[in-house]
Amino acid sequence: MTLMIVCYMVAFMTEGSRPSFGMFRDAIANTLAAAIAAAPVWLLCTRVPWRLGNHWWFLPLHIAGVTAFIVLWYVATAYMVGVASAMNGGPAAPSFLAGPALRWEAMTAVVLYFAIAAACYTTQATRDAHHSASLLHAAEVSALRAQLDPHLLFNTLHSLLELVRSGDARADDAIDRFARVTRYVSQGRSPGHDLVPLSAEWTMVQDYVALESLRLGTRLTCQFLLGPDLDDVMIPALSLQPLVENAIRHGIAPRPGPGHVSVTAQRRDQFMVLAVLDDGMGARATTTRGSGSGLDLVRRRMLAHYGAALQFTAGPRSGEAGWAVHARFPATQAT
Repeated sequence: MTLMIVCYMVAFMTEGSRPSFGMFRDAIANTLAAAIAAAPVWLLCTRVPWRLGNHWWFLPLHIAGVTAFIVLWYVATAYMVGVASAMNGGPAAPSFLAGPALRWEAMTAVVLYFAIAAACYTTQATRDAHHSASLLHAAEVSALRAQLDPHLLFNTLHSLLELVRSGDARADDAIDRFARVTRYVSQGRSPGHDLVPLSAEWTMVQDYVALESLRLGTRLTCQFLLGPDLDDVMIPALSLQPLVENAIRHGIAPRPGPGHVSVTAQRRDQFMVLAVLDDGMGARATTTRGSGSGLDLVRRRMLAHYGAALQFTAGPRSGEAGWAVHARFPATQAT
């Protein structure tokens, strides 16, 4: 409103008026009239949201709306100027604009109407975009959970059953690990609040690999290397585990004989580099391994968090058998 008052005073001065209290009073009166007329415009745009813009009547409705706005502003300005005049000891009758002033006011009303409509629709579009992002986030996390849960559930329960039946001493530890993994995966996280310390994700992945080892036995070996001062670096939850699962499920499990997975996290200047390497089937495992749902979801979620600062590569290892995934992103620690 302050900006409109200033604009009115500048407009009055360009017409030859000198700065005075009366000019300031008239500028306030015109601004208040604009505010009174603007309320129905905002209400109209709220009742007729931008999502309805593809209807044939949307544009004619706003043409009618801007016409009504011009009339309403014209009347409101006349009465507000009359009130301002009465407060200054003058006549209280409404003062209707005429001549060039009327045309200037009508043109300003058109600009103001569409500015109000644009602001309202921008607010709606931003709110809808945030809502869509929340739904997309929930869908992506659900997809990651859905990918992990059946695979982990059936294979692990079968292995646990065998351990319990045989009286294997590893059964208690395996049950504890299974409980920790399922608790971590099922934990609800909202958009903007789904970052976790690397140490939490790291521990969960170690538990996951231990459970997979129950099924694969000596066919799977995994090496973990966590660099110093990285425990508190924040990363999106369920971002490292799908990379390790991809290595085991598509690289190690299909190949004959033993296989090895390497999981490393290192700091390089202000960035952290995650690397998951395997010596398994590589690109031969499946023609879509590099764009599989797990890898693709992880890439998109990390891109949403880190933007252009993220470097994410996945593909066959150069000169070696297997697959390599590297992710480089800012090493932001918990505050």
